[in-house]
Amino acid sequence: MMLAEEVEILSHFSQPRNPHEVYRSNGFRFSRATFYRRLERLKQEGLIEWRVGEVKLTEKGRALVDAFRVTNTVNQPVRKNRKHDFRLFEAEMLKELVDESFIYVDYPTAGYILGILMRKAGVEERAKSNVEKLQALKQAEFEVRLAINHFENASKQALVFLEELIKAGKIEALWVGVKNERKALKNKKLVEFLQSHDFENERFKLPKESVTLFPLFLVAVIGVIMVLALRSGYQHASILSVLMIVWFARSMLFRELREI
Repeated sequence: MMLAEEVEILSHFSQPRNPHEVYRSNGFRFSRATFYRRLERLKQEGLIEWRVGEVKLTEKGRALVDAFRVTNTVNQPVRKNRKHDFRLFEAEMLKELVDESFIYVDYPTAGYILGILMRKAGVEERAKSNVEKLQALKQAEFEVRLAINHFENASKQALVFLEELIKAGKIEALWVGVKNERKALKNKKLVEFLQSHDFENERFKLPKESVTLFPLFLVAVIGVIMVLALRSGYQHASILSVLMIVWFARSMLFRELREI
């Protein structure tokens, strides 16, 4: 099924144009990678001809654009119907791209974000705690486009509140900026949040979810040492295995504490 956004893309190529220039000059609300993926799909459907540095409509594509113009579909603001627009940028780029349709927050403080949203939603700030503010927002009738910078500093509480507001359908778009990439990628909760909502980005390489094999490795090591200890006639082999488990558990505990 043809998306309205793809028809909007087609409408920019009534004359042969460079796709790079089209993307740069029109402020699409999706990434460059998404733009080129959609161009490739349009090419496969025979709606455009795409040569090096040039894209133009085929007769089939021109007929489709004309049909949408007749029904006034292309002229309607597509962005108003777009849901779940989640994107990740470098901090400075976010400042350049965000416009007046967004509520911009320079630092991800949970209480500050909730306070701004309550004013936007027209909710009286009678609630004292952040949890009470969240509940009031979930019951209010509003929808926002939110941009949050320096997102690597987001607390667990802020991520939980954003998650709840997304589930409640209160956040139409969420653009976040990151200045310290290393700090962001070390924050497991933040990375999980970005992955779970499939944030579009061209700059950051989010780690893929992986299954740890450490417990299996631990069992194997203890098993080998136990066998060697028993074969050598060591009478305290069982005690040795218990001490090894305690030592490995201690190592894992301190590693987790360092990552908090």
